[in-house]
Amino acid sequence: MTGWSPSTVARRLAELRAGGALFFDVEVDAGLYGVNTRALLWMSVRPAELDRVATALSAHDELAFVAATTGPTNLVAQALCRDPADLHRYLTRRLGTLPAVRTLETSPVLRNLKAASPSLTGLPTRGV
Repeated sequence: MTGWSPSTVARRLAELRAGGALFFDVEVDAGLYGVNTRALLWMSVRPAELDRVATALSAHDELAFVAATTGPTNLVAQALCRDPADLHRYLTRRLGTLPAVRTLETSPVLRNLKAASPSLTGLPTRGV
């Protein structure tokens, strides 16, 4: 309990959201939407083509996220597919047609042990 009125709390939450300090990240059981096969995709793309490829991949419905990284693979994505055959079709018929993707490693995700952000215990907190 803050001791604040509901209107004060609502106003403060709106300020925090508008300033980007507060956002909502919702996790959904993808299986409820027919997704039974997940995989992390590690790609190597020429640096000059990284933005173009990442932007193209961001339009692929099969990908939950796309991010630039560093090292031998500089682009990572998570694929969400109905089944292994669907993943194979995506990799060979859609992703595989992008000539800028020089290499691809696929890591199936069999189970998540922890999906949310770590608890930030021990960090100083400020009042809302």
